[in-house]
Order: sequence, then structure tokens, then C-alpha cells
Amino acid sequence: MKLARTLALLVGAFALLTTPTWSQTIDVSALPAPVPGAPSTTGGILPLDLADAYQLALARNLDLVVGRYNIAVANSSIHANSGIFDPNLLFGVDGDFTRSPSASELEGSLVQESRNTRFGLTLDALLPSSTYLRLDTGMTRGATNSQFFFIDPRYNADVSFSLRQPLLRDFGSLVTRQGIVVAQNVRDRTAETFEIGVVAVLQQVEESYWNLVASRRAVEVSEQSLELAQRLLGETDERVKVGTSAPIDLVQSETGVATRRQDLIAAGNLAANAEDALKAVLGFDAPEEWLTEIETTEAYEFAPMDIDLAQAIDTALARRPEVRRKLLELEQLEYDVRVARNRVLPSLDLEASYGWGGIGGDARIDEDDDGTTDIVIPGGAGDAWDQVFDFDFPHWRLGVQFGIPIGNNEAQGLLAQRRYEQQRSTIELNAIRQQIIQEVRVAVRALEDGKALVEASLAARDLSERNLEAEETKFDNGLSTNYQVLEIQEDLAQAQLALIRAYLDYRKANIGYRVATGTLLDFLSVDIVDPGSPDVPHDYWKNVEWLQFDDLGGASSKVTDPVPAP
Repeated sequence: MKLARTLALLVGAFALLTTPTWSQTIDVSALPAPVPGAPSTTGGILPLDLADAYQLALARNLDLVVGRYNIAVANSSIHANSGIFDPNLLFGVDGDFTRSPSASELEGSLVQESRNTRFGLTLDALLPSSTYLRLDTGMTRGATNSQFFFIDPRYNADVSFSLRQPLLRDFGSLVTRQGIVVAQNVRDRTAETFEIGVVAVLQQVEESYWNLVASRRAVEVSEQSLELAQRLLGETDERVKVGTSAPIDLVQSETGVATRRQDLIAAGNLAANAEDALKAVLGFDAPEEWLTEIETTEAYEFAPMDIDLAQAIDTALARRPEVRRKLLELEQLEYDVRVARNRVLPSLDLEASYGWGGIGGDARIDEDDDGTTDIVIPGGAGDAWDQVFDFDFPHWRLGVQFGIPIGNNEAQGLLAQRRYEQQRSTIELNAIRQQIIQEVRVAVRALEDGKALVEASLAARDLSERNLEAEETKFDNGLSTNYQVLEIQEDLAQAQLALIRAYLDYRKANIGYRVATGTLLDFLSVDIVDPGSPDVPHDYWKNVEWLQFDDLGGASSKVTDPVPAP
């Protein structure tokens, strides 16, 4: 039974190992990187082992390319939200002219004319303590035809510093840094989502790769089965010619050959589809790349695993990125609750300003009181600024503003919403953990059942080989029929295919277990290279605890939710 032994060796070559054969670490960037071109081929054939398949998919898979840009967008969002602490510099200039009839002698002319030109420079900034600082400096040049202005044109200069400091609502870094904290949290969650995507792609590579190997092995099994049927047809034809077999036996053999050809065509179609599925996972996108023939070169040896279920569950709950992502969401919701608690408080704002002013220009003095200028004392804008910097004419303002929103429905409703979202997320976390426990149990059971199935399939294959040898011996001695031999040949082919599927299912179960426990990246030596969140400019005082004020004596705890929980 040379052909049967060939089939056995064929299936044996499809054995699987539980550890990868490479030792190097595969690095995958978490940020956008140049996508490599199509891999080089020899005569249109691409030899591919699993390590190369992983590297190719991690670099070119379109879903991962999108995931990298998602992280880059999240990084940009952090940088954008840090702009809340950027100082603002504003320069302005404007002018006006007015000509109007006078209604009183006190206006100084029958038709009063005035012209003003203003220049201003403002610098303001928000501090993490929610302190708003502002520096205003400017000058106004005014001219009029009124005789009562003894300085004309006149230059008014002013420099003033002002601040506004919320003391209750909107106080501190808890509120001012909200956009930054949210952006950083979203970035971290996006990174966890990217890791989930990497794991999914690796799992798809595994399944697609071995599906291709299995489908091609199935083609070879179908070819061997067709060869057996053709050999039987030749022997039957000789028997019919010498009269030792009836013509009906020849029809049965021809039917067997036709059926095997149908099986071979179907197996070839499945193999082609499996190859296309692998190419899609590997990121083949150009039409010419799809013409490449992938030659799988990976070889493994079957080795069953012994699993501790309790330890596997503990590992999964600690290492699954889905849990870490949900915990990050809970951190964000806790922060949102604290901000909402602060919004419930009344407003109490301290406002203060201090500055100096000055005036300059040509002074016109009428000594005779006859309306005619007798003396002109030259002056200008410099005089005004001299008075400012000599601190001759200070001005200041100090006050507080206290506000109580009547009803405060918006703030109270938002606080209730944030609390419900936090409680809902906690339940969702429990649901995720429950799902993970179930997935680990299913994965461990799949390994155990897969091991038993491989052993049973090996025994069934061996028995099918022995049965075919015996039936062919009986056929040679005239003790069996073509139909019986064809049936047993089909049984052997199905046993061979069942063994291939058993090996494939065990490998899938192995990878599924790694996915379920969150250890696939370590198992395959894949490292996600992520520099982490970018630095935030101007983000000082972020760790000062007293600036993270969120409530006053637990006042928010007395807020009644507008929609009581059932």
C-alpha cells in the first residue's frame, strides 16, 4: 500500500507545535509609519512562513494602518486641548469721527467735531488654578474743536493688570484640565483598541495561514484519492476484458473516478479562496499582488498542552486589553463625576485690577479769557507714557461676585447623568469579565477536546489504512467488489481529511486560548512599540492636590437625582 503510506506521510507533515519556531521579537509600531511595498517573489511565487506572515500583516494590514492613525489623531487631540493654557496676544487699532450740532454753550463750539484713534495691546492667559490674568496697554489720540479742551490733541495712555479667580464653581485644575485629561484617557483607550486589533490580525493570520495549508493538503488528498480510483478503474477494465468481472463493475469504477474529480475541483476552489483570504489579511491591495502565489513553508510538530483553568482565568482577567480599556473608561467617568460635582456649586469669583494712566499733548492756555490761545506748551504721547511709568495716576478695583442659579437643573441633571454613566460602566466591566471567564473556559475545553480529537483521528486514519489494505487484498483474490473498495477508499480519504481538520482545530484552539488569556503577543514574541502620550505644554501644577477641588462639604451628595433609580 504505497499510496496509503504516502497519504499518511502527507498528513504527518501537517503536524502542529504549541510554540513558535522563531526567537526574534516582532516589533509593530503604534504610530503611522511608511507602509512597505509588495514582498519580492521568485517567478511569481512567495515563500511564506508564519514569522514572515506576521510581519507582513502587521506592517501592511489596512485595519492596523487605520488604527495607527487613530492613535496619531488622539495625540493631536492632547496637544490641541493643551492650548487652553496658551497665552493670547491681541493687538487692535480703530478710529472714529463725529460731527454734530451743539445744543449748549458748554459744548465749546456751535458744531462740535471730534476725532479719536485708539491703539491697544492685550496679553491674557489662563492658569491651571483657573486664574484668568490679563494685561492691557493702550493709547487713545483724541482731537476736537471744542474750546473747553485745553489739551488738544490729547494722548491718553493706560496700563492695567486684572485677574479673575473663581473660588467655588470652576475653581482649580480639576476643571481647567478637563479637556487634557479626557484627551489623554481617550488616547490610552485608543492604544488598547489598537492592541485588540493587533491580536485580531495575528489570529486572522494564524487561521488564514493554516486554512490555506489544510485546504492544499485536502487538494493533495483528493488527488491521491483520484489516483486510487483511476488505478481501480484500470484494474477493473482488465478484469472485464478477461471476463473475470461483470461490465457493471466497470460502471461503478467510472462513477468513482468522476466523483473523485468533482471532489478535487471543489477542494481546489476552497484552496483558492483560502489563499485570497490570507492575502487580504496580509494587506495585499494592488491588483498585481493578487496574482502572486503563496507557498506555505511552515512545519510544526504536534504537542498537547496541560492547562490550569483557575490560573488561566486569573491571567485573562489581569491581561486582557478589553478589561484595561474599560478600567480607563471608568477612570474617565470618575473624573467626569468630580467635574459635575463642582458645577453644582454656586459661583464665587474674585475680581481685581490695578493700573496707571497718563495724558499728554499740546497744552493751550488762554490767559485773557477771550477765547484766544495765548500760550502753547508743547507735549505729546511721550508725556502720557512718562506719567504711566512714573506711577503718577494709579487706579484699582477689587470686588467679588456671588451667583446662585435658581433651580440649578442643568448642573444637577448633568451630575445625575455622570453618576448613572459611571454605574453603567461598572456593570459593563462586570459583563466583560463574565464574558472573558466564559471565553477562557470554552478555550480550555477546546484544547482538551482538540487533543482527544487528534488522538481519535489518528486512530481512525490508521484503521482506515489497514482496512483498505485488507479490502484490496480481498479484491485481488476475488472476494470483494469494486463498490466496496471505492467505499473504503472514500472512508480513508475522509479519515485523512478529518485528521487534517483535527490538527487545524487544535492549532486554532491553541491560538484561541492565547487570545482568551491575553497572552498571544507574548506567545508570538510581538512587541507594540508605543512612545505613549505626548508631553503637554504649560501643564504645570497638575499634581497639586488642593487645586483639584470638586465639592464643598459634600454639598453635591445632597443633590437629588431628577430621575430616581428604581
